[in-house]
Amino acid sequence: MARPALSASRSMDVLDLLAAFPARGFTLSEIARATKINVASCYAVLTALSERGYLTRGPNQRVYTLGPALVAIGDVARQSQPLIARAGDAALELVRDLGVPVLLSAVVGDEILGIISIADAAGRSPGLRVGARMPLIAPIGASFLAWSPQSAIETWIASSKHQEYAQDWRHALALTRKRGFQVTLNSPNRPSNASLISEMATRQGILDYKDELIRLVESLDGRLSLPETIEADTMYDVILIASPLLDQNGEAAFNLCLGGFAEQLSGAAVEAYADRLVQTCLRIMRDDRRQP
Repeated sequence: MARPALSASRSMDVLDLLAAFPARGFTLSEIARATKINVASCYAVLTALSERGYLTRGPNQRVYTLGPALVAIGDVARQSQPLIARAGDAALELVRDLGVPVLLSAVVGDEILGIISIADAAGRSPGLRVGARMPLIAPIGASFLAWSPQSAIETWIASSKHQEYAQDWRHALALTRKRGFQVTLNSPNRPSNASLISEMATRQGILDYKDELIRLVESLDGRLSLPETIEADTMYDVILIASPLLDQNGEAAFNLCLGGFAEQLSGAAVEAYADRLVQTCLRIMRDDRRQP
């Protein structure tokens, strides 16, 4: 694969950083440190992006935030991605009918990217907001890897330092694929993806933020908690229920997830949520394949 031009790669690094922390602006020196770009080159990148409207400088002319051109590009991109548009409509329908937060995510390179994130009426998040990224390090991303070829699964497993759980992860992927959906249960003392990113956002400087996020993920217990069986009368502390949107090769191009549940769910409720989610994904894929 050809390596991207350095200036393009640096521009993407800057945009990724600002998208990861949209609630705050960054100075030139902060961006240079976080992206590991020397100050002179970083200034040139920031100037070019600002001139094209991809970045905006704050009133004091010291901090940079994402600019209006990206809003316009996002709207156009959505029009050119009918599957995402359909998934967005379906996500709104799920939130309205089920009253739970919904997330659409995708794997981009070695990361999971939040594409659509809709909170419930109480403001609970599905776990990853739009533009946020999580490293694709086992066991994170199991709902994608369950539909991947074995070579991709082995690469994903090798990405983690918790190799003692490798066989458990393989079993979890097989069980997820058999069911057609993933159910992930809460583990004691395991923070959510959203809380990991929030912790990052509160740190001063946010130096080497991608490396730091990987370190945070790797510091967690590597277990992937899911029920071996789903019993109708048993109560489950569910983090998420995820179902894939498969591409023409049968791999998970996107995942539609229900998350942020307010209370524990009975097995009957888990099955009902999962069935509605799977049927929604099947409808989205069916309609997308009918697209001329």
